[in-house]
Amino acid sequence: MNSLPLLSLIIFVPWLGAVLLALMPRATPQVARGLALAFSLSTLALALTAWAGFNPTAGGYQLVEQHRWISVLNVSYHLGLDGMSLLLVLLTGLVAPACLLASWKIEKEPRFFCLLFLFLQGAALGVFLALDFFPWFIFWELSLVPAFFLIKLWGGPGASRAAYQFVVYTIGGSAFMLLAFAAIFAETKTFDFVDLAALAHTTRLGGGAATWVFLGVLLDWR
Repeated sequence: MNSLPLLSLIIFVPWLGAVLLALMPRATPQVARGLALAFSLSTLALALTAWAGFNPTAGGYQLVEQHRWISVLNVSYHLGLDGMSLLLVLLTGLVAPACLLASWKIEKEPRFFCLLFLFLQGAALGVFLALDFFPWFIFWELSLVPAFFLIKLWGGPGASRAAYQFVVYTIGGSAFMLLAFAAIFAETKTFDFVDLAALAHTTRLGGGAATWVFLGVLLDWR
């Protein structure tokens, strides 16, 4: 555990920027873009801090944060960083500001665009860092909301149709994945990825359940 919740800061600082933009309805496009870029760059700064303290020779997850959340479902707010998630966070820290710069001259509702972009950035980072299916699933679903509006409002010709198809496919697939993890929980009584990885070496899902779980997850990532 760490006294500084670095991973939580990586996720929620972009959301803080989105909240600030929501509270500034009269912000000029220049101010909105500048704030969005600053908060987006926070991911890179915090990711570099995490990288500086990351030990590539150590096994397992590092900078772990875990707090009990919903006891009846054995759900916890569990974040952790390994080599793969560190790479994804660093890439987000580079790509997200670059995307904002590439869209710098957008004239249609620039404040709303920046707000949605920061919200999407924070949700995506939550997906990369969550180690419990319950918060992971919340971050995943939350990422769909700003993505829908970004596609629909700024996607160009055919954007509206593409946005609705995006939502139908992703939410439909998520329903199958949710059922798959419900089956895993019924068998193992945990949603925690670390615990599930440990149980995978000693426990097998019976009655063909493993096949249905695999298909449920596959349908979401098709």
